[in-house]
Amino acid sequence: MNYQNFIRLVGAMLLLSVILTAFHGSQKRIEATIDDAFKYAIEKDFQNRKMYLTRNAVGNIRYEVKDYVLSPSVDRKISNYSFRTKKGILTYQFKDSIPEESAKRYLTQHILEKVHRVNPNQLKTLFQERLAEKEIEAKVGVLCLRDSIRYWSETDSIVPKNAYSTPRQVLDITGKIKVQAWTNYSTSTLFAHLDPVAYVFLILLIGVLMWIWPTRKKVKEDVEEKLKAEGMSIDLEKQELCIDGVPCMITKLDLAILSLLYERKGECVTREEIKQQFWPSDDNAGEKIDTHIKTIRKILKEFPRYKVITIRGKGYYMECI
Repeated sequence: MNYQNFIRLVGAMLLLSVILTAFHGSQKRIEATIDDAFKYAIEKDFQNRKMYLTRNAVGNIRYEVKDYVLSPSVDRKISNYSFRTKKGILTYQFKDSIPEESAKRYLTQHILEKVHRVNPNQLKTLFQERLAEKEIEAKVGVLCLRDSIRYWSETDSIVPKNAYSTPRQVLDITGKIKVQAWTNYSTSTLFAHLDPVAYVFLILLIGVLMWIWPTRKKVKEDVEEKLKAEGMSIDLEKQELCIDGVPCMITKLDLAILSLLYERKGECVTREEIKQQFWPSDDNAGEKIDTHIKTIRKILKEFPRYKVITIRGKGYYMECI
């Protein structure tokens, strides 16, 4: 590989890595948007059910609505929260101090479970609407867990293999009510949320590949041409020898002997046959044969695919690999 091709290859690999990084970034942005959309759906569902509670709660729940749900929150962090019920004062202790507004939210969710619990189908609808606003097309499903018992939205219990699942969100103070969603978005969504800069690099990558292609095509053509030229071309009339596309200098007699061997490649040509064809009445024919075979071998030395093999006591044959 020459220097220019090496630079092209490195450039293409670098651009490809940037594109893959961009797609990974797009995936992370989509998943973060999905998480936010599900949190939004949970909040929307909470506000809808809370409104129902304040308007329709009756009986013993009315205590809590009046003294707790509608009471203003103070901007502070608390480690426990107490509220009055029919049985008396009920206190919840938190593992860590949390904002009072969050504590009220957890406790309100706990109260809501008694009169208007989370409906996975309604939560799914809110989730889908929010995703549509964010221009994310995906199949979705919602799971609600109550004391480890699973409640799925509609028939969404079969989660696709490549689906993305949001983190589970704890809703109530006891930690027994949790919700989770899965989404199966398409590749087109991945492209739609790709960073615009990535498109620039994608165009550059295509340009580099188009730049490299002619070189690859030329190399392929050269290889094909070389394959076509492979073999030994012998023209006795013009006294020309071409081996694997390479012209070779050779005398007329050496060419004639080589032609005889090549025509019968793989078969033994006896020394007597060579003598009868070229020196039928020459007493020094044996020495001349040795000299010409030696010269032919010297020419073929540059082409390892072709060899003149000696069969002791008989003659020679041409080996073509």
